[in-house]
Parts: sequence; structure tokens; C-alpha cells
Amino acid sequence: MADIVKTTNTLSLEQEFTDGDTRTITLDNPKASITAADINAVGTYNQANQVLVGDKTGAAFLRFKKAVKIVKSTTYLDLTPTT
Repeated sequence: MADIVKTTNTLSLEQEFTDGDTRTITLDNPKASITAADINAVGTYNQANQVLVGDKTGAAFLRFKKAVKIVKSTTYLDLTPTT
């Protein structure tokens, strides 16, 4: 057997609410071509439609404060003995 390499992709979005609180959501396997403009468009939609609400009463979504694409590669080593 040979070593196995697996790659995982995530998108971490830090969101800010009108009461100053922040929350982070992580999305697995975002589309590879996602851009800052795409994320800002979703933020505008979320704000206009109050899709996301903070923990406190009346705390509406304000904006995405930070977006981070994370690509992680993991190598699983083949431990099969050779004879």
C-alpha cells in the first residue's frame, strides 16, 4: 500500500452583531471559487432579511468581520510491513 493524502477545505466566517457580540461559523467544503464579493453579498442579504440573530434580544446581524479559507492536507502513512 501507499501513503494516503486527504485534503479538507473549510471557510471560517466571523460575524458581528449590532450589540457588539461576535460569532464564528465554519462551513465545510466551500466552493473553490468563492470570493470576498460573494461573502459580502451574503452578508448584505443576511442583514436585509435578518437571517442571523445574536443571543441578545434585538441583536441583528451587522456584517462579516473576517473570512478565512483554510486548506489542510493530512498524510496517512502506510504502516504495512514490507517482506
